[in-house]
Amino acid sequence: MTNYEKICLKSKELDVKKQRAVLKFINELSKNDTDTDLSEPSERSPEPEHLKPCPHCHTDNVKKAGFERGKQRFQCKVCGKHYVTTTGTIMENSHYGAKVWETVAADTLEENVSLDKTAEKAGISHNTAFNMRHKILLVLEAKKKKETTKISGISELDETYVLECEKGKKFDENAPREPRKHGAVASKRGISDEQICIMTGVQRGGAVYAETVNRAHPSNEEIKLAFKEHIAPGTIAFTDGLKGYKCLETAVDCVIESVPNDKQKTTGTVNLNNVNGFHSHIKDKYKHYRGVATKYLNRYNALFQTVEIGSFAITNLSVQNSGLLIV
Repeated sequence: MTNYEKICLKSKELDVKKQRAVLKFINELSKNDTDTDLSEPSERSPEPEHLKPCPHCHTDNVKKAGFERGKQRFQCKVCGKHYVTTTGTIMENSHYGAKVWETVAADTLEENVSLDKTAEKAGISHNTAFNMRHKILLVLEAKKKKETTKISGISELDETYVLECEKGKKFDENAPREPRKHGAVASKRGISDEQICIMTGVQRGGAVYAETVNRAHPSNEEIKLAFKEHIAPGTIAFTDGLKGYKCLETAVDCVIESVPNDKQKTTGTVNLNNVNGFHSHIKDKYKHYRGVATKYLNRYNALFQTVEIGSFAITNLSVQNSGLLIV
């Protein structure tokens, strides 16, 4: 119990005359002793030790401008805009603090934690956990688009397929198909338009890339769309028997080598072991999530890509190297 709370509690037991005497004594005490702190604790967050640079024009020429919902508020002297400590971070416009975001970010990157368990640990609702997780995934997807992944050296290219999923959507009577239950299979055999293609590339000992651009088998144009900006010139890329990959030789100035089926899982240089391992990771997590809505698939591709190369490390209040700035 603080000094303030003790004084308030004891003062209730006194008559009016004695309460006035105590109040007079406190006023005199506060004037004579500047180190004595008998005031009610502030509900505001502690002020930061330094001025946060402007997230809009990135200048340090800023000043403090009061508080907003308990957060230090600043004003930029150059562009004149106001902002708070969380502006420009993943916590912007959020009602929850860094500890909650840290929990959700860690569970998202771990991949094996359900939304309900995350919500329970963080003390939030299921819907809030969902929204926070997808805000994190959007950051990863934006980082993936901004920082173009380049595959070089000896690499492996291949595609894997997942069943189209409309998870979370209500089907009306005009829907093109009946809703599926968990674990259902496609109505058509083989690779059909019910299968969503995930184009993947793995540089041995280096970068990893995953992107969804089409359904069923990819065309030459779809292969170029997926890989043209992500393969460095001079790359030697091993692929399966899909002939469409050959178009990359002229589009990117790389070497494409097809690996026969009987050698795709062998030891040595000529194999697709690395990209097949990445496919196993995707399928395993896809099964754990009980399917991923197709409209969110590229967000999860960014997550799979980030986790596969281990490009994250959570320390204190920041998620480093993956674009998730918490403070």
